[in-house]
Amino acid sequence: MNDRDSELIEGMLTEKGFQIVDDAEKADIALFNTCSVRQHAEDRVIGNLQKLKSRRKKDPNFRIGILGCMAKRHGEMLFKEYPQIDIVVGPSNIYDIPDLIARSTGSEKILAVDKEKRPKKKAAGDSRSGIFSAFVNIMYGCDNFCSYCIVPYVRGREVSRPKKDIVDEVKHLVDKGFKEITLLGQNVNSYGKGLSGKVTFPHLLEAINKVKDLERIRFTTSHPKDADKALFRAIRDLDKVCEHIHLPLQSGSDKMLDLMNRKYKYGDYKEKADQLKEMVPGVGISTDLIVGFPSAKESDFKATYKAMKEVEFNSAFIFKYSPRPPAESSCLVDDVKEAVKKKRNNDLLSLQKKISHQKNRSMIGTEQEVLAEGKSRMSDKELIGRTRNNTPCVFKAGEDLIGKLVKVKIKGTSPTTLKGEIV
Repeated sequence: MNDRDSELIEGMLTEKGFQIVDDAEKADIALFNTCSVRQHAEDRVIGNLQKLKSRRKKDPNFRIGILGCMAKRHGEMLFKEYPQIDIVVGPSNIYDIPDLIARSTGSEKILAVDKEKRPKKKAAGDSRSGIFSAFVNIMYGCDNFCSYCIVPYVRGREVSRPKKDIVDEVKHLVDKGFKEITLLGQNVNSYGKGLSGKVTFPHLLEAINKVKDLERIRFTTSHPKDADKALFRAIRDLDKVCEHIHLPLQSGSDKMLDLMNRKYKYGDYKEKADQLKEMVPGVGISTDLIVGFPSAKESDFKATYKAMKEVEFNSAFIFKYSPRPPAESSCLVDDVKEAVKKKRNNDLLSLQKKISHQKNRSMIGTEQEVLAEGKSRMSDKELIGRTRNNTPCVFKAGEDLIGKLVKVKIKGTSPTTLKGEIV
């Protein structure tokens, strides 16, 4: 979502005559589009801010802006903590950024975090970092209020974009040569709330699936409580929808899930995962997991470990818990020791590595459709892309195939990447 917001910001500014430079020392303004979902993300921003402190002192015309979730979360306090900052703009004020920069003189601090919802409008100018794959927002904000999560506080409540606007944007991208789009929402399965008429996420997928010359549709993220047979049927029956879903479990312990306000039990999750696998053979399932949530005992960790073995995720993002005020769990005592968090984190990473390798080995000998995205970092003679179930795959091929769908026979694998040859 931040990647897409950064594209919007770049598009609005280039429309006004700005140019992107590759070195902050050459820039007139440095903008940090920030994330607050974990402390580590904020720490990285602070480290970069300190690097620019001397540049700001030397050049009074140089501007520094903090945008996004960190801006909304901390607001005016950022000016006090880091006086080198000139502009602070929240996610819902994104369309005001060009005017705010124009107002900035260096002597006045500009704060714009007042909007709770992002206006339904199209940004002037549009920039896309990809060539063949593009992000498309279908909604903004979140209404779930998971107890550990800061998103509803910094990105506001759910707002769905009209279906026609989304389909028109996809058609525009296809006309520009994009082959694959990824639909973005904090919980895509609740798409349609607040729109007139009965509009659901599967309805939206059906409409986008009809767009001529579009080749692939992906989406993220799905909340398990809202994932259902209608979604699974859409993944199975719509030819352009890729057989992959990101379905964050967070914990295998019902006690932890309750404290996290996830609104489902592990048994509910496992039943849906089994149902999906039965309806869509070979589907890729990725997930998020938190270790070290307040009061988590060894038994809670073992429940998560067991859940990973049972569900057999293709991949997992595993995080150590950190309090994120004003999220509800920040009021709880962060009582799991850092060393314990680290060990549990490493144990889950090690287990997932084994499961991923096993899942990848099961694909050896099969033919997979891969969208060639570019050169492999390991070899100029190889291209890399993703299968429909979202597994990275490298294969020998020339640059002329970049941006094309190719059939690849899988010959080998590492824990993370398939290796194959063009059929």
